[in-house]
Amino acid sequence: MKKQKYQHAARTLALQVLYQMDIQRLDENADVTPLIAPLLAESQYEHATEAYARRLAAGTWTGRAKFDRMIAGVSAHWDVSRMAVVDRNILRMALYELVEEPDVPVRVLMDEAIELGREFGGAETPQFINGVLDAVWKQSEICRVARPNESP
Repeated sequence: MKKQKYQHAARTLALQVLYQMDIQRLDENADVTPLIAPLLAESQYEHATEAYARRLAAGTWTGRAKFDRMIAGVSAHWDVSRMAVVDRNILRMALYELVEEPDVPVRVLMDEAIELGREFGGAETPQFINGVLDAVWKQSEICRVARPNESP
């Protein structure tokens, strides 16, 4: 499976897990294994897909407070807790990749987040995701530190 395809599948799996974790209001140190195991059992994913999905879900959930602050910093009219569950978790996951996965190009992770928004969000989700991620990328010091060789 091509890297791009397995990463899209991993992001889809991770988003499903993050949605469950958010709805259940699990602790930041909650284990993703009990939530991801049934999803993995339904399909035959390659090891790389499973590993990336686990890393995305766990890393995003653990760092969600930081990512929520980044989102809130550019969303003056939106309280993160009042955003649609899907929207905020797509944003969190994209920010995890932006900060913690420097091998994923910024354009790829933004395009993937927008695509997940089309697949799982509402009619306005893709534009909302694009606007918030673009603003965070351009304004956040964390992004400049995480990706010093890339310019907004």
